[in-house]
Formats: sequence, C-alpha cells, structure tokens
Amino acid sequence: MLLSDYHETYRDEVRRFMDRVVRPVLDEFDLTRPLPRPEVDELQARFRRHEIAATEPVQPDGTSDLLATGIFTEELARIDASLQAMASILFFPNLPMRDLLDDEQRAAYGHLFGPGRLVAFGLSEPNVGSNPAGLETTARRSGDGWVINGQKLWTSNATISDAILVACRVPEEGGISIFLVDREQYGYDPRPIKCLGMTGISTCEVNFADCLVPGLARLGGPGDGLGRMLGLVERGRLNISFTAVGIAQAALDLAVDYARDRVQFGRPIGSFQLVQELVADMAVEVAAGRLLALRAAALLQAKRPARVEVSMAKAYCTEMAVRVTSNGIQVHGGMGLTRECRAERYFRDARMQTIPDGTTQIHKLLIGRELLGISALT
Repeated sequence: MLLSDYHETYRDEVRRFMDRVVRPVLDEFDLTRPLPRPEVDELQARFRRHEIAATEPVQPDGTSDLLATGIFTEELARIDASLQAMASILFFPNLPMRDLLDDEQRAAYGHLFGPGRLVAFGLSEPNVGSNPAGLETTARRSGDGWVINGQKLWTSNATISDAILVACRVPEEGGISIFLVDREQYGYDPRPIKCLGMTGISTCEVNFADCLVPGLARLGGPGDGLGRMLGLVERGRLNISFTAVGIAQAALDLAVDYARDRVQFGRPIGSFQLVQELVADMAVEVAAGRLLALRAAALLQAKRPARVEVSMAKAYCTEMAVRVTSNGIQVHGGMGLTRECRAERYFRDARMQTIPDGTTQIHKLLIGRELLGISALT
C-alpha cells in the first residue's frame, strides 16, 4: 500500500531523529546487558526533549495513528530492537494499556501510564504459552480485594516496570480477568532470564505469592478478561511485525554498505552476481513484510476485522527477518559471525521475534482456521 504524503513526511522526520539523536546512544550505553532503571530514565529525559519523541501520533479524532506508530516502531527497531522494546517508557506508549482503565481506575492508577512510566504485561506461564485460555495463575476474592497466586514467565521489562498487568484465572467465575499490580503496593521481585537476543532489556520470571490487590485493581467485569487480553495481544503482534521489519531493514542497509566497500579479487564483492542475488532477495522480502504490516495496521485503524491479516504479518515478518539477517551474515562472510559486526546481533534479535505473542506455527493454524472454518487446535 502507498503511504499518504503525511506519513511519508513523518517517516523522513522520524528517520532523521533516529539517526541523529538515538543512534549515538549505541556508543554511550552498554546494551549487551539489561539497562538499569537510572540509565533508562537518563535516556528518556534526553529523548523527550525532542517533540517527535514525546508526542504520540494521533488521528484527527484523537485516536492512535497506527500507521504512524508502526513507522516509528520500525525506525526505532532499525537502530536497536532493545530500545524499541522499551519504547513505552522512552517515548510514548505503543500499546493501548491505559484504554483498559475506567474513570475510577484512571484516577487511581493513571499516573502509572504517564510519561516515563512502564507497565509490563504478564501473560505467559511455565505451562502456558500460546494458549491463554489455559492460564494457571489464579485470583481469588479476599474481602474487598483479590489474592493472586502464580508465576509469569517471559515478562519483558519487569525489572524496570512500575506495575504489571497480570492475566489470571478466576476459579469462582470460571473466566479470566486482568489485574493491575502496583509495584509500590506489592513489591514483586522479577528474576531476569538471559536470552539469545535483545540483550538490552530484561526478560523475566515473576512470582506472585498471596499478592493482595484492591478490588479496583481488576480491569473490566467478570469474564471479559480474555477479550481484553487478546486485544492487547493483537496490537502486540502488530508491534512485533514492525519491529521485525526494522531489524531486517537494518541488516539490509548494513549488507549493502559492506558489499559496496569490501574488496575481494580486486573488485567490490557487490559486483559478484551471487552477492547481488543475496542483497536483492533481502530487499524484496523487507518490502513485502513492510506492506503486510502496514496493511494490518490500516485495517485495525479502520476498525475492520484484521485477525488473519495480523497473523499473516506477524508470521511472515518475523520469519522474514530471520532469513534476511541470516543472508546479511552471509554477505559479510567470516566477519558477520563476530561480535564486532552488527550483522550477528541483528540475527539474534530477529530470532527473538518468532516466538512471543504466538509462535509462527500457531499463527499458521490461526490463519488456516479462519480460511477453512476448521480448527486444528481442538
């Protein structure tokens, strides 16, 4: 799809900001380990001096501009995927978590969703990955409040979060609800887990043992937690799609520069046909992934059904990023295998995208179910 003149101009402005302001951060901060909260706050203060970083793009009616947000996501991931994973604290929220609150909850918890604050999302569990209906973490009534018991796994940014949205099964109701756990009220202690890529963020295990939260902490009414959760997950899948495109674009840019400059047998390696084939294949795949992501964003923005399109974008873009970054390493040869070269980091970061918010295989089953009207999951 073709972007409007506004969105093309916005992309140019965001790209200039990323290259001039955000990229130098890579030389100043050690993103080979999760950034501690003081460093994150320092970055947030630095970035938000620029209006484009502090202002969420919205449509004329005040709702989120998902196309512009996707552009921002892609361009930030092009610089570094770990920074993109912290976008909601460094820049503006890219997931509509605040929209989950009613007026009373906004008065009590709205500050947790303000500038410079971060609310993590606890969904996956040790025995529950792609099937949120099988949650084992429970919330039981206790007086006017709720007591949460269970364990969440793969919760991004939990170490620097101000609160966590926790998806729980409510046994007495037979449904699922989302609860907001304020870190000041319940001092949860996340355990970071070392992962293959995106090393600048913390991916954590978080345990909740007799965690007492007030009645106001439950978002929504009985039985509507799964729908609310899937709405967040759908936006998260779109966000990952744009992130994967950004990583792949970075790998393509790096490969093109290297193929032009690296001389072998007395000529630039970019003059060899098979290297050109690698670069051409990378460019085609990146363009195709970007179009799929933009199409899904446009449908969601128009409030049209987009379940299939979001799954297509998530499945294709993430696997595309793995292929493109792998080819990027191939263009670099032996240098691409070293930690001195960004090509290998792009590959590790890309590989991290294929599993969260539904594995590629799960998304293929979702697409097949929608097309055929037959579920392979039961």
